[in-house]
Amino acid sequence: MNFILGYARYVLLAGLALFGFSAYLLYQSANGGGIPEQAALTVISGDMQEARKVTVTKKRRRGGETKSHYYEVDLKPQDGEVLTIKLPSLVPESAVQAMADADMLEVGYDATSDAHNAYSVSGDGQPLLPYEQMAQYMQEDADHSSAEAPTMMGLGLVLAIIGGLGMRWRKQRIAREEQEQAAA
Repeated sequence: MNFILGYARYVLLAGLALFGFSAYLLYQSANGGGIPEQAALTVISGDMQEARKVTVTKKRRRGGETKSHYYEVDLKPQDGEVLTIKLPSLVPESAVQAMADADMLEVGYDATSDAHNAYSVSGDGQPLLPYEQMAQYMQEDADHSSAEAPTMMGLGLVLAIIGGLGMRWRKQRIAREEQEQAAA
């Protein structure tokens, strides 16, 4: 029993972290997937140098792995260095191919992020990935991620209650032992 009570604080912290993470997922879903306003995007024009599909493989401790992918596009403006922008995995490959076929691209991206996430792309004056479509993709991604949030929130709450009760019981037990030692 001492072993379990010794880890009550970790159970409490794990429950609070799980509860907080699920609240963050619900917040992202409620706020459109975290996409910045269209006016806040930096717009750059240039030629597409290269596009590639990047696959990220995450291995789990107990076997199995998950794979996700996204697209990276190298864009060379007329007056600058090559800029690598990132497109989410929800963008269809046909849209990336249409970007490669265009002579001149105009990309609206988030210059404040390290990944330079693109949120609007037009080629030769024609919208290839309009801002509204990218906002819809990001909302779908956020909704998919937050689908399990209520279950995680409930589990986090249960863990926090168990950890809190375990810490309270341990604190009472220590206080009782101190009273017994003082009385003796």
